[in-house]
Amino acid sequence: MSVILEARSVKGRFRALIDTLRYHVARGRFSYVDRIMAAMDPSVVEETVREAVRAALSAASSPRIVKGNPIKFKDGEPEVGKEVEVTYVEEETIRKGQIPTRAWLHGRLLQVGGEWKILYTPPRLPSDGELAEFFDEVRKNIGVAKLVASLAMTKPEAEGREEA
Repeated sequence: MSVILEARSVKGRFRALIDTLRYHVARGRFSYVDRIMAAMDPSVVEETVREAVRAALSAASSPRIVKGNPIKFKDGEPEVGKEVEVTYVEEETIRKGQIPTRAWLHGRLLQVGGEWKILYTPPRLPSDGELAEFFDEVRKNIGVAKLVASLAMTKPEAEGREEA
């Protein structure tokens, strides 16, 4: 019997795992999702997910806080907002107007001093229950892993990063 994957269901069930993988994609570390997409065996998916979670846990263990002015775009022109405080785990200094598209997956654009920075917010880490459920599902249908990897390469819904 063939099982039909429902993306909305997978998105809800594996929200934190998707967020963890999305964080890596935002930083330009595509290897995790690439390996999952190419996997022919569940053990490859499991090993890759363990590595991705371990790397995210390491990054998230040293959060920093900075004050800066958020930059938003209206009609293609940057608008600098009022100062905010942002908790982040990694940063990238960019030239004005040269924002990598991947940054919008898990980053906040701020002007700090005279520099434009992308501040990458801490990823949500999956619980042991979420990982166990994911691994069980992948052993039944490896397509679940490919769907999770695909969702990790998409921008969160308008409500913000809280939607995976």
